[in-house]
Amino acid sequence: MHDGIAFEERNIPTAVLATEVFLNAARAQAQALGMPMFQVISVPHPVQNLTPEEVRRRAENVLDEVVRKLAERTR
Repeated sequence: MHDGIAFEERNIPTAVLATEVFLNAARAQAQALGMPMFQVISVPHPVQNLTPEEVRRRAENVLDEVVRKLAERTR
C-alpha cells in the first residue's frame, strides 16, 4: 500500500492487488496514509500455491479492473 499511495501522490497511476483476507488491512493502510478512497483490487486467496496457469487465469479475471484503475486519476 505504501508504494501504491506514494506513486498516486506523484500522479503515477497505480493498481494495488490484495487477496480477500488482506483487503481490510489494505483499506486501513490507505486511510492511515491519507487516501481513504484508494481502490484496492481483490483477488481470491491464497495465491502462493497456485500453478502458473492458475495465476494467469486469476490475472485475466482482474485485467479489466487493473486497466481501468491505471487509466483513472485518483486526485
